[in-house]
Amino acid sequence: MPRFVFIWFRYLTTDWFTIRQPQLKNIPFVLKSASHGRVMVAALSAASELKGITIGMALADARAAIPDLQDFDEQPNLANKLLSRLAEWCIRFSPVVAVDPPDGLMLDATGCTHLWGGDELYVEAIIKKLNNRGYQVRVAMADTA
Repeated sequence: MPRFVFIWFRYLTTDWFTIRQPQLKNIPFVLKSASHGRVMVAALSAASELKGITIGMALADARAAIPDLQDFDEQPNLANKLLSRLAEWCIRFSPVVAVDPPDGLMLDATGCTHLWGGDELYVEAIIKKLNNRGYQVRVAMADTA
């Protein structure tokens, strides 16, 4: 029976910033981009989301909610580059890994899970290794894509 694993990187780009600047781990920050003459929140950290900031919010509104909010410029194509690198890295779990833009990966785990002692241990290993690399993920397994 086919088995597929889906990995969702909710904070893909902000996790990458945090990996490079560990002092950002618990600080609310966002990545900003210009859109129609306004500066908007393009991505956010978990700490920002907990304080009510959302993607697509005007940066001025986000600053009104969190006066000490830090912001950085969004880097075009960063998410795609990260997903491609993470897909290559995930080959340790499956020989078939596909990028699922804008923030996910899909692994064909058919015939792979027994190498980790079963489905649960396989998924736990994926989560643990990605968390250890600094990425917050949600992982699900299903029989169909």
